[in-house]
This record gives sequence, C-alpha cells and structure tokens, in this order.
Amino acid sequence: MNQTEFSIDTNHLKRPAKRIRSAFTLVELLVCISIIGILLALMFPAAQAVRQAARRATCLSNLRQVMMAALSYESKNQTFPPGDNGDGMGFLGPLLPLMEEEALWDELRSKPESGQSYQDLWEQASEAEIPVLLCAASGPEEKIASLNGSSQYTTHYYGVCGPTGSATDFENSKTYEYRTIAANVYGDIGLQGLFSPMKDGRFRPKQLRDVVDGASNTFAIGEISVFNTSDNFPTPQRSAWAMGAKYNSSKKANQIFTVKSVAQSINSVGTNLNHVPFASNHPGGTHFALVDGSTQYIDQNISLDVLKIYSSINRKEKEFGDPPF
Repeated sequence: MNQTEFSIDTNHLKRPAKRIRSAFTLVELLVCISIIGILLALMFPAAQAVRQAARRATCLSNLRQVMMAALSYESKNQTFPPGDNGDGMGFLGPLLPLMEEEALWDELRSKPESGQSYQDLWEQASEAEIPVLLCAASGPEEKIASLNGSSQYTTHYYGVCGPTGSATDFENSKTYEYRTIAANVYGDIGLQGLFSPMKDGRFRPKQLRDVVDGASNTFAIGEISVFNTSDNFPTPQRSAWAMGAKYNSSKKANQIFTVKSVAQSINSVGTNLNHVPFASNHPGGTHFALVDGSTQYIDQNISLDVLKIYSSINRKEKEFGDPPF
C-alpha cells in the first residue's frame, strides 16, 4: 500500500486560534447606556400620560355612578335628595342603597345613641371608606376628612348648590343676580343649584322639572379632589362624606360640607368653607356631572360667569356661544 495514502494534513494546526472577547469595550458600554437612557426618556412621558388617562377614566366612571344613583333616586322618589336633610346629613346618604352600600344607609338611618348628636352619627358613619366617592388620582392624605383631624373619609364629588353673587352677559349688558342664604363668615350659600340645602323647611328638594335651564346644560355634581389654600384659609376642608350642613342658633344653615356654592373659578385658591372651588389633580381642569347623567372635563380657563350660569337650574340665562364642553 502506498505510504502517501496515510499522510495527515497538519497545516490547519498551525493557524492561530481566534481570540475570544470577554466584555464590551468602554465605548460600547457608554453607547448602550446612552441608547437605553434615550429610550427611557421617550417612554416615561408616554407611560405618565397613560396612567393619567387611566386615572381620569376611573374618576369619570366614579362620578357617573354617583350621578346615575341620583337620577335613580329621583325616578323612584320624584325628587333629588336635598343638599342637606335638615339634620346635617348630606345628599350622598340617601344614594347609598343605589351604590350597593345598604349597610351604611341603615347606620345613617338609625337613631343617635344616648349623648350622641346626629352630627356625631354622621361622622361615625364616615369612618367607612367608599371607593366610588374617591378620585383615583388623589393621594392617601387627600382621602381623609380634615374637619376634626380624624380618620373619617371624605368624598371628592360635591353637589352643586348654586351660584352666589351675579353673572354678567356682557353681550346684552345684563346682569343676573342669584338667590342665596347669607352666611358671611363662611361664604353665602347658593339656592339655585340642584343640591341646595334645606332652609327652615321652606325649600323643598329639587325635581327634574325644576331644571328649566335644561338637564344637558346644568352642572349637578363637581369634583373637588385637591384643595388650593391661601394664608387666611390654611387648612384643607375635606368634608366627611356623610355631612350636609351645620346650622346656627337661628336654625339657618351657615356651613355646608358636601355641597358647595359656585363663587370661584376652577382650580383657584379657596378663601371660604362654603366657596371651596371645584378643583382636581387632573392637569388643567376638573370633572362635572350634568343633570342628564353625562360627565364632562371642564377646562379651568372657563369664564366664572359661564361656570355660574351652568351651575344654576332655573335662571334662564342666555348661553354665551358654544357650551364649555
């Protein structure tokens, strides 16, 4: 057998082995970090926007549920609940069975114990948290009532009890004056809103037929989930959700809690308990439910005159052009 047939080619054994890299170079690492940083910078605002949109959607859903409960109550009883029932309970109490909170409604309807006032009873009931009454964009401290520094829960959805002062139609040189209860220390109380408080039993609860300005043109419930305070109004007045109004020695309402008068612009600085402005943690405005059950986001730049006009149920004011929503 030929010897050359058994020879082995060893040329490949003489080739140098490839060097295996153990890590990135510094330049490559810095480039990767820069790319990741740019991607995060692009994604963060988008993620924030998505979260904010989700919170707004949840808030709108909560507000709509409260308004639908009010409409169901009106359909059953032929009236909306008053902003205050005369004993200090607010309009949200009677809506509890329609929001699957029957046990709390039974507690509110019970008689106060010996030595306990009705206000004590309302405050005790408010120690229960009702998630549907709270805005999803609010922090834990904004969910607690602050009137007594207690652990009572608040609501972020307040009944509109009507405008105070006047609104001016400059186009027709006409000024509309609104009826109020004078409460100078805390701010006047509106009487031409859907959830005006009872006054000496002379003002009955409102009905749908009372909304002569139109159910789709009238604010019923507005969001107050953030409190902008001033030096002379330093304490956020987050009301316990069951509270309605407090009466003076003459048995007239002088402090209102879960209903508010419209006297200030959206997201403005509060100066009076009864005039706490409608405001929210949603950038640039706040939410309102209209009497027809629809919900709208209202820009904070809306004219105060227009805000007052849409907060009145029966003034028959002239609308200023297109509605603000």
